[in-house]
This record gives sequence, structure tokens and C-alpha cells, in this order.
Amino acid sequence: MTRYASATSKAEATARAYLLAEQDVEALGPGSKEKKSSLVALGRAIGLDLSQVAGKTTCGERIAHELDVVWDGACCSRGDTITLVGLNRLVDAAVDRLFIQQRHPRLLLGAVLVEAASAAQAMGKISRRGNNMQQVSSELEQTIAEHLATLSEPGPVPDGAAIPTDTQYAVEEIRVADGSWRAVVERQQGWLHLPSTVVGETPDDFDRALDRVLPGAAPGNAAVGLMDRLAARLERAVDLRERFLASLEGSAEGRATLGTASQEWFDGWEEVEDEEEVEVGGPIMARADVWSITDFVQKAEDGELNLSPSYQRADVWPTGDAQQLIESVLRGIPLPSIILLQEDGEQGSTVEVIDGKQRLTSILRFLGRHPRAVELVRRKATEWGEPDLLSLFQRDFPAFKKKWKAKESTRLSTQVERELYFPYPLRVKGSAVNAEIAAMDGKYYSEVRELLVDVVGRRQRVRSIFEQTSAYRVPVILYEEVSTEQIHEVFSLYNKQGKHLNAEEIRNARFHGLSLMRALLATAGDAEDIKAVAPFLVEDLEDLASTAVTLDSPQYGFGRAGYKRTKLLSWVAAVLFADGSVGSRSTAATVNALLKRVSENKGDALRDDAVVRQAMLLLDHGLDAHAAVPQAWAATFKNPKQGAWQELQLVATLVGLSAAHVSLGEHLVDVLEERAFEVKTASQQRWRRPVKTQTLSQWQFIGGVVRELLDILGVEADDVDRRLRETYGASGLTSLVSLRAPREWEA
Repeated sequence: MTRYASATSKAEATARAYLLAEQDVEALGPGSKEKKSSLVALGRAIGLDLSQVAGKTTCGERIAHELDVVWDGACCSRGDTITLVGLNRLVDAAVDRLFIQQRHPRLLLGAVLVEAASAAQAMGKISRRGNNMQQVSSELEQTIAEHLATLSEPGPVPDGAAIPTDTQYAVEEIRVADGSWRAVVERQQGWLHLPSTVVGETPDDFDRALDRVLPGAAPGNAAVGLMDRLAARLERAVDLRERFLASLEGSAEGRATLGTASQEWFDGWEEVEDEEEVEVGGPIMARADVWSITDFVQKAEDGELNLSPSYQRADVWPTGDAQQLIESVLRGIPLPSIILLQEDGEQGSTVEVIDGKQRLTSILRFLGRHPRAVELVRRKATEWGEPDLLSLFQRDFPAFKKKWKAKESTRLSTQVERELYFPYPLRVKGSAVNAEIAAMDGKYYSEVRELLVDVVGRRQRVRSIFEQTSAYRVPVILYEEVSTEQIHEVFSLYNKQGKHLNAEEIRNARFHGLSLMRALLATAGDAEDIKAVAPFLVEDLEDLASTAVTLDSPQYGFGRAGYKRTKLLSWVAAVLFADGSVGSRSTAATVNALLKRVSENKGDALRDDAVVRQAMLLLDHGLDAHAAVPQAWAATFKNPKQGAWQELQLVATLVGLSAAHVSLGEHLVDVLEERAFEVKTASQQRWRRPVKTQTLSQWQFIGGVVRELLDILGVEADDVDRRLRETYGASGLTSLVSLRAPREWEA
């Protein structure tokens, strides 16, 4: 009798799947990944046709359901990949059905197992020494070996990441038992984007070094789960590598370059670091509901719907996308959930739109009910002496356009209407749409509101869908009494489920209640309404406006997309006003630590609006000096193609000049001009960007630049540190400049 045991490798598990369907065995795909065809074959063996099913994980779920086995998070990983655990659950259950329950008349279990092992051996996934089978001792170790092998595959690597490409490892070469995994980790650690380089003269030294830099150590016992944490980091690395390679595939069509794909890779790791800081904040008060469209309209008209909280993107859907949304509503197609955050204040309760801003903006624009458009029309009503102008705007928009043409010099083009949040006409696409909806093509809401249409099984007027409590409802998830930590937790969860906010947007959401966070957004030019977001900065707007203008210029190249300008200022502020050492944490963690400190400490100096205002002026004046003396900086500090500043070099020099302004004040520009040659010489000869991208290397680079820049300008770092502490309550400057310079500078 054949004694059955689960497969010890993916190659063997997939080979069994093919053989159970009496099909020729296919080799694994790139990165030692199972092919979808193996799951289709296994499905066929148990009577399922999965040939038209999209995705391997979906196939796995269908098979698991048919075989009545548990299918959970252990069965699959990112990138539509089935783990060895998942494959074994499916194959083992199929074997149980075919051989134990049905006693398959044509297949012999022993033959299947022998042939599967032979096929796996041919793929090179199991090695032999004499007659002894050398198998990975556990699924965890197998996973680590597979991930490391994938990372060693030949191909392009992110620009600026120290990743060798001359050695490829097979899975069977990477073993835990003999310690060979350490050499591969050491060589491929560039893909892991660790805070510092992991080296060790002995295995124990290497393990301790790795343990220090891997996230997730258990309090009081950092060594707990080292291999689990390594496997998790490797899985992230493989996922981000796949994204990087996928992005590069668009380079031929001009959608990407090595530089843009590399930046996405670095940004991806920053998002990972931000996710790792998520704290579990206890039970979350949330409820699911359904609202009619008129509920949202009423909230907007009452000033109780915040479409643009400080953490939301400022972009507006193209009109074509908005038109398609309205057509979907008229056809009765359900919309995805709108996710709201309830805020209770002295003036009553309001709801902030976490997810669904573009959908609600599209609806409110179509109806002529968007708050910004309504506010503008009311101003024009006063200006033109037309008290009924808003009614005309909402009831007969074509007539309003004629009046606008007679009164204003600006033509209402599609782009202008979009910028002003004005209504747009309906556009109907496709021949499948019924004649009633097709007849609305090219017409504004004010022209179709009385027409009849079938929606949700009822024949009704268009206006009843948008202006009354109708059968067409929109699902809503409303969060109540949510702490800043829980906001962070919720946003990170949404990222994993497809709503993708970058690390800066999550940070803005988490800390948007702080004056400091709002001031950074406003100073960077990333806030739509500065007077509403940071009213305490209004009297300095003329001075502070230069920050956004400078960063947005071609010479600097920091546009509004992705809150890059806010990220830059946050990084500089986190260094200057840090409490404790600088250099031990990632950029994201350092910025979050500053904001968390201010959030939790009611006596923190940076909770005072006047102090925050002074801090923003300090950053602005540092950047003003930076831009005023362009001859002080080496050409290598800029990207050769775009001619714009590289982020790390800009952060380093901006920290130095902002710190120098504390001491030199309005004389900073004069001193920098006088010593521009010395600064440029240092930036050309010594301030070379570190080859390694680890956190420590970057901090060492920043610290070395700041230390030498202050020396050239004749500024004492200790004196600046003291003044920063006196004004802002804390400073990280002394800690920063004490970091050892990068090895490149030691020659």
C-alpha cells in the first residue's frame, strides 16, 4: 500500500495536479511560480471546468469550495500566487476524493507520486545526493528559498539600488540547514531595501544584524520569528520587483522610463514602511447604510459634506468619465460604496469623503449643485445685479451660459467648466443603451430632468432619481469616533483592497487635525483653500507663496502630483524639529514620529499656531536662499535628462540652509553668494550621492552635507540646535551632523 504524504515543493505539487488529470506535466513559470494550467488540470480531474476563470487564486477558491477544504490567507500571496500550503490543500483533497472515496479506476496513486517526484526532479526543484532526497525542511524555508531565487533572476534593477545581477540562484541551492541562505540574502539585500547593510563575520553576527533591521520584532525578544519576518520582507520584495518590471514594460510606449519605474519602486517601499507603523486602535465605530443621491446633495447644500479634506487628492475626473458615471446611474447600475468619516464640532456634524470624492463631484457637477460652483454663481449674482442667477444656473444652464458670455470675457470651454465645477452635458455611448437614454445625449440635466426613464424596475422622472428619495440608493460606510491611529489603520486596509493612497496621503489623513500638518500642506501649495486649511498663515501668504512656485518650477521639478512637495517639507521639518536621534529610522517613520509627538503632547510648542507659522517661514526662507544662488550647486545634483533637482540632494542642502537661516537670518543669501565657489567645490568633489539606498546611508549623506555646509557658511551647529530647541521645543540637528560621513567621503 502506498503511504501518501504532501508534496514538499511547488514543482512536485503542480506535477501531481497535472497527472491527476492524466495530462503532461508542464514546467513552473518564471520565479518558480505555478501556472494557471495546473489548476485548470486539477479542476478537470474533479469535474470542474476552470478554463474561462480569470486568475489562479479564483481557480483555487473554486476547487477548494468543490472539495470542501479551507481556503484562507495561508493559501495565496500577492501577485495572484498560490503558496505551497494552498497547492497541497487542493491536491491532497483531490487525492482523497479520487483514490480513497472514488477509488479511481484508471490511476494508480503510487505511479502518480513516483512520476510527480520524477518530474519535479527534472525541473531542478529537488536535488539528490546519491539515493537520498534532499528536501527543504519546512514550508517556511521553502518559501524563503523560492523568493530569494526569484530576486536573483536576471533582469533590470531600480536605478540607485545596489543590486548585483551577475549571479542567479536555483531554489535547491538555497538551504537553511547548511546556512547557504545567508550568502544569498547578503548578496540580494538591495531588493529588500533595508535600513542598513547586513553583514557579519560569523553566522550569529549576521543573524543579529538581520534581526536588528527587519521590522516586526517582538518587544523584549527581538529574535522571535526572524525567519517569519524575513519571509514577509522577501514576499514584499518580490511583489515590488514585479511591479517595477511591469512598469518598465510600458517604457516602449513612452509611459515609463527606468527613472520613473525606479521612483515607483522606492515609493512602494516607503508605503510599506508606513504600513508597518499602523497601530491597532481598538474597536472602530462604523456602520453600513444606503443613501439616496438627494441625501448627498442636501449635505452639500447645508455645508455638511467635506469633499476636499486636506488629505484628499485635488484632481477632478475628466468630463468623459463623469458623463459615463451619470449614464450608469440612469441605467440603474449600482455605484461602489462611498466611505465617509463623521466629524463632530461646535458647529454641528459634518462628513468627510474618504473614498468617493470623484463620484460625488461628478454627480454634484451634473446637477449644478457643487458647493464651489454655487459659491461662484452667488458672487456673480451680486456682481451682475442678478438675484435669480443661481436659479437660472440650476434650472436652465444653457441660458446661464448665454448670460455668462454676455457678462464675462472668459469663454466657458469644457476645461473652464471643469475647473469651475460647472455642469456638463450627458454623453451616451454604445448601441445597447435604450432609446430613452440615447435621446438625452448632449443635453444638460436641466434639459432632461422631466424625462421618463426605467431605473431599478420603476418608470420615473429623471429628477426623482437625483432630487427625491428614490429606489436608486448608494451604499455608504460611515466611520464615527475614529482616532488618528484608526484612520491610519483603515486607510492601510483600503490600500490592500485596491484603494491606493500613497504614504503622504495616509499621513495627511492621519494627522490632518494638526496645525503643523495643515501648515505643511498649505506652504507646499498642496492645499486647495489655504484660508480654510491654515487660516493662521493668511497674513504671510505673500511670503510663503514662493515655496510652491519654486518647487513647481522646471529647475526644481516638484509638481503637485502625489504630495511630493509636502513630503519634501515634512522631511526637512522632521530633521530640524525632531525629538531624539536622527538616522535610526526611515524617512516615513521620522516624519510620523514628529507628527505623533505633536499630536500626543498638548504642551508641544508646535501645537501653537504662531510657532507653526514661524516654522513655515523658516522653511520658506531656506528655500528662497537655495533658489537665489543657483551657482552654488553642482550640476550632478540634478537629473541629467529633466534638469530638475534630485530629492535626496535637495533635502540635504535645504536642511543645511534652513538651519543656517536660524543663525544668519536675512544675511543668509549674501553669505551664500560670497562662499558659493566653496559650496560648489564641495558639492562637486565630495557630496556624492551614496551608492547604497539604505536608510542609514541616506542619513549619513544628509548629515555630512549639512555639517560641511554649515562649516563653509561659518555657522555653529550647536548654536543652531540650541536656538531650535528654545523656539520649537526640540531639534535633531546635533544628532544629524554627528553621523559618520559615508565611506565614499573617507578617501
